[in-house]
Amino acid sequence: MHWHVAFTHFPISLFGTAFLFQVLHLFMFQKPFEVSTTVCILAGAASMMPATVSGWLTWRRHYHAAPTRLFRRKIALAASMLVVSVPLAVWRVTLYYLGKEADLIDHYVFFSLCTFLIAAAIAEGYYGGRLSHK
Repeated sequence: MHWHVAFTHFPISLFGTAFLFQVLHLFMFQKPFEVSTTVCILAGAASMMPATVSGWLTWRRHYHAAPTRLFRRKIALAASMLVVSVPLAVWRVTLYYLGKEADLIDHYVFFSLCTFLIAAAIAEGYYGGRLSHK
């Protein structure tokens, strides 16, 4: 079984859903959309771990750690998604459990970071597709 292929779909779908909920929250200002965004970001950050590890192992095992531009891009994107998603998840969960209302600046920062995560996930999918659909 190709575990990396299975694992990569979780962060893509979760970050995409977080982006959608954040957009809805920015226009409708309803708390359930904000909570849904937080849950999706948290689950997406958690699902980045097995996706990244399985990708690294697949790269080492099947592609013999080839130092090509495509793999360098995928590794950089995965690292940047981890660097953004984990602190964002911690920030969102901390705000939620402290009962602090996010202000307008917070919401636009969340939106910007969600936009980055979905764009990076799409780029990862594109580069991954290039490996199997030349």
